[in-house]
Amino acid sequence: MTLFQIALTLIVAAALLLALWSAVRTLRAKSNAEAELAYLGGRLLEVQESERARIARELHDGISQQLAVVALKLETLEHRLTGSAGQRADIGLLSQRVRSIATELQQVTHGLHPARLQHLGLVSSVRALASEMEHNEVHIEVSETGWPVILPNDVTLSLYRVAQEALHNATKHSCSKAISVSFSSDHDGLSLVVADRGIGFTPQSSGDFGGLGIVSMRQRLRTIGGSLTITALPGLGTKVHASVPIRGQVWRRSSGSVLGEAS
Repeated sequence: MTLFQIALTLIVAAALLLALWSAVRTLRAKSNAEAELAYLGGRLLEVQESERARIARELHDGISQQLAVVALKLETLEHRLTGSAGQRADIGLLSQRVRSIATELQQVTHGLHPARLQHLGLVSSVRALASEMEHNEVHIEVSETGWPVILPNDVTLSLYRVAQEALHNATKHSCSKAISVSFSSDHDGLSLVVADRGIGFTPQSSGDFGGLGIVSMRQRLRTIGGSLTITALPGLGTKVHASVPIRGQVWRRSSGSVLGEAS
């Protein structure tokens, strides 16, 4: 091998090493940026949930209590009034409307901060949510298979918010009379699927199906290491699939058996 060939080989090797070093640096920078983005996204969601909880408490302890007092005074006035039956009926109607507003406000506070998660767990809380969102033309079925009883709070809250957003989108946009929510688990992780049999949509118009809601669902799942897949076809409905792999967590089923533990 001539001196020229040796020099050329060294130059090529140096160029390859430089390219490899640059690629490693780029990948490391990308990984750091993604980690930082996930951290900031998680912190933003924590602040958002904290603010929702504060507003829910203020609505419940303030406006809701005041409405209850107004309704009670209206009822008392209705019984004490000696005027015409029409006047008493008007006051009774006002009392009913105040109580109706108080009920709607209570539903809003539940949506802002799902305190029942702590008492009922995820599946039962979503069942309660589905019952509230059902009406004469829409039926929502919630099922679970091997779902763990013990889950980290951030996983429970994130999946609840995903189910809440997906159900809101389905009831508002799908025109479907049947919506299903299924919770399942295996040794790979957790799976939440919200599916309808409605009008569906094309991938190009996915922004019309929730828009920022989809971005929020993806971000929530990203903060707990999960992912979101949306499948839809015009006329064939929509399926929202949230999956959370096992990454160091230990989740227990109702039987007490361990769902999964990463090594």
